[in-house]
Amino acid sequence: MRYNSYGDVVARGELGARCALLSARLESPVYRPDVIFKIEQGGWPGDWEGRTILALTAEAQVTRREPSYLDEIVSSLSAHLNEKGCLGPIYEGKLNEQQLSGHSWLLRGLCEYYLYRKYDFVLPLIDGIVRGLFLPAKGKYASYPLDPEIRAGGDMSGSTLCSVGDWIISTDTGCAYIPLDGLTQAYSILKEYMPDNERDTALSSLLDEMINEFTHIPFVKIKMQTHATLSGLRGLLRRFEQTKNEDLLYEAKRIFSLYEAHGMTLTYANKNWFDRPEWTEPCAIIDSFMVCSQLFAMTDDPHYAELSQLILYNGIFHAQRNNGGFGCDSCASDRVLKMHGFEAYWCCTMRGGEGLAAAAAYAVTSDGIIINPISCDTYVNGKKLKIISDYPHGKTVKIIYEGGGRLYLFVPSWTVGVKCEYISGCDEHYVYIDAPDSVQFTVTINSMIWDDGRRVYDGPLLLASDTQLKLNDSLDVTKEDGKYKANGKELKTLDKTYLLSSEETAKEELFITLI
Repeated sequence: MRYNSYGDVVARGELGARCALLSARLESPVYRPDVIFKIEQGGWPGDWEGRTILALTAEAQVTRREPSYLDEIVSSLSAHLNEKGCLGPIYEGKLNEQQLSGHSWLLRGLCEYYLYRKYDFVLPLIDGIVRGLFLPAKGKYASYPLDPEIRAGGDMSGSTLCSVGDWIISTDTGCAYIPLDGLTQAYSILKEYMPDNERDTALSSLLDEMINEFTHIPFVKIKMQTHATLSGLRGLLRRFEQTKNEDLLYEAKRIFSLYEAHGMTLTYANKNWFDRPEWTEPCAIIDSFMVCSQLFAMTDDPHYAELSQLILYNGIFHAQRNNGGFGCDSCASDRVLKMHGFEAYWCCTMRGGEGLAAAAAYAVTSDGIIINPISCDTYVNGKKLKIISDYPHGKTVKIIYEGGGRLYLFVPSWTVGVKCEYISGCDEHYVYIDAPDSVQFTVTINSMIWDDGRRVYDGPLLLASDTQLKLNDSLDVTKEDGKYKANGKELKTLDKTYLLSSEETAKEELFITLI
């Protein structure tokens, strides 16, 4: 199964409103051309610029709204490049892993921008970054320092620590592998639209070298940054698509299982480093959602489809603030969830652009599997599909499929019933719907309130309380008129906690309801 591109889907309803709010935030002064090339020239060259270009490009497509400054930012980029074709200082004989990481986002932004606009001048920019910054790294990844004792400390925005051999290393342990994401997409774009056999062969060799080292990292032992790990996994999965090497898919599943066990929080967010539960980072939460969704498309394993919904509603949506941006929270290790930082405007807000776009693009596959029945306009088998939905807070999903045909509705384990007059069959994980041509029809999805022994849910929505509850086996959770109560105390879902709160009230602690 495959997903549509960002340009083939329009976010509507709740997700569309979130995209609009974020799009407005991304046009604030710190994301405009007169500021963007000056604001981050020290620590992370290319990062601010790349994340902004990627976010604006993704949001432009799923909202169908032209960003005010996107074209100006990209057209201004060449004036700020150094003689090597990249941003920031030139480190002769050294690799600054923060510069490599930042330029991965610049590559991703330029690649997505090229696919969106098809402007020829973008391809030499991608080519220049690959040749000037990354190809000289060939042969040096085997010496990347992994000693955890030299990686102490670190804040929400990482910083350089010291120089070790060929490397200038960061508190964001492992961020040298974030470029697996940007470089694999650059390889695909350049090979198709600006082929050069010598460069493509060299880049392919570099990618294989990086992946070999990446898959041998003891992620938990060295407490690698989870964002770097998950971005690397996105590159690993794209390389699997390029090479069809099944070993890469096996490694991706193995490493993601490590993340589930040692890097994921009770609220389906992330620990910033493996087994270092200090704060969450929406950049990594979004990466985890994208990796999970891609693994489902590649394996058809229902675990990944269910987990993608749990990450989206409890991790990503919870992290979006009322100004549209994204911020960090505690890891709820003590079963208490509270704000760690209102907004990480220097990284997570921009990363939210692709995160919300991916939530729209990954809701329905191009061959007709409805994984998450959110409101959107998209294409199935080349025909327009429109979904109007209040899922998961409600149970009504209205569908119009131009041309008609077979649709498959994924049924998570928390679903207790699906009703529709056009159901023609089902199996363990899917309901088959033979949709009529261009006729609006309704699918009713009933979810249950359930627990997994540690948390309480309504469907995929994790429930929490403003006050600490003394809960036991006699817990009685009820829902009436969209409101939840447990033993007489009001509960809330995590997805809209900050979106409906001021910065001040959002600092109040939440308590995860546990059996």
